[in-house]
Amino acid sequence: MNLPELAVKRPITTAMLIVSVLVMGGIAFMRLPLAYLPEVDIPFIGINIPYPNSDPVQVEKEIVKPVEEVLSTLAGVKTLNATARADEAQFFLQFDWGEELDIVRMQVSEKMDLIKPDLPANIGEVVIFSFNTSDIPVVEARLSAQGVDLSESYELIEARILNRIRRVAGVARVDLDGVEPREIDIALILEKVKAHNVDVGALIRQLQGASSNIVLGQIDDGAMRYTARVVGEFQSMEEIGNLAINDRGLRIKDIAEITYEEPPIPHGRHLDGEFAVGLSVFKESTANTVEVVRSVLAVINDDINGDPLLQGISLFVWENQADQITGGLNGLLKAGTIGALLAVLSLYFFLRRFDSTIIVSLSIPFSIIAACGILYFMGKSLNILSMMGLMLAVGMLVDNAVVVLESIDRTHRKEPGRHKSALMGARQVSTAVAASTLTTLIVFLPMILGAKTSLTTWLKEIAIAITIALACSLFSSLTLIPLM
Repeated sequence: MNLPELAVKRPITTAMLIVSVLVMGGIAFMRLPLAYLPEVDIPFIGINIPYPNSDPVQVEKEIVKPVEEVLSTLAGVKTLNATARADEAQFFLQFDWGEELDIVRMQVSEKMDLIKPDLPANIGEVVIFSFNTSDIPVVEARLSAQGVDLSESYELIEARILNRIRRVAGVARVDLDGVEPREIDIALILEKVKAHNVDVGALIRQLQGASSNIVLGQIDDGAMRYTARVVGEFQSMEEIGNLAINDRGLRIKDIAEITYEEPPIPHGRHLDGEFAVGLSVFKESTANTVEVVRSVLAVINDDINGDPLLQGISLFVWENQADQITGGLNGLLKAGTIGALLAVLSLYFFLRRFDSTIIVSLSIPFSIIAACGILYFMGKSLNILSMMGLMLAVGMLVDNAVVVLESIDRTHRKEPGRHKSALMGARQVSTAVAASTLTTLIVFLPMILGAKTSLTTWLKEIAIAITIALACSLFSSLTLIPLM
């Protein structure tokens, strides 16, 4: 039994099917995540290797060249760029679009584990990173205080601002830029180190051992079992300075300068002419961007701005993705609504019948709602690109309905029976309508199934939305029109 026959011979079943699609589509539309852009992995991997107290020539010789030789053996690498700077080395690997970056990250990590024993012993932690569109901050803000230097207020900012925002549902992390927690810096004085013949390597190991926690094991005492461990922790800077280096009574303070201060900031920000601290909020990949941003702004407005301990501190939100998303979607929705109204007016101009115009126009909201339901079950989001695809499909959604309705109307003039004319008219054009829709869909299939490039990766969202909307319009034309 084909769709027109189902609509004519089983009208209640067809009506329930259409209502079910509308209900599920409506519920899915309300739950469809809102995002500014679809989640896309940018095909590159970055590696950062800190090498303290080194110069670029030394970094190039001891880190860049051996790491380049290992990374060049990776499959699928298009370009490999390396930069040697004072105190660090950076690598950027570019791959083809569509590459599984999770697998690539694992392969890069394995390569770095292989080469790490050949690198200098005093390198820092190797950081491997990539970029996804979900890594774009959803809220950007600035903190400043009139006549107050916030560089020494990290603990206050963390306790009264960061922790409150971190507790918001959907927030993945909150970053500060322009203020750092204070660190203890032990700067060895070269002349004194040479004069006392200090073994710097042994000194570093001694400091690491004095500040580490070691689990010794378990101790059984009858029916009780205890876990024994050594907790190494300095209680004050004086304790660090008085740490004995050798058996002659030499102490760290005798050969080094010990400071407890904020590390140097490479660049600064301003707000209202004052030095400011940058605040960036990132969301979880599965969270609704608009809901997360609104919750964060509510915390800022209700809790943070009213905190008496933060008086004099200005918190200015200069960018949030919720405004961008809602503004873009509202603009596209407005344009789509105007386009749909113009399509209805055009239909009425040619059909000259109000009832026929209404019947054909119903295919527009039905197809859009059903398409949103399918997008939800596919795990997609309603973003600028998918919304654009739905709006572009509006003008094509009524084509099939017009053809089917005109065929039914023409058949009804020869065949008085309402059900028979609806069945015959829809059958006559069902193959042609299906073929016409499929030929339109074929145009978009290369963007969905073809090789991924920087262009097709973004246009894929538009193509998927158009394809689903047109498929829904074909279904509505062969069921809704004969049913009416």
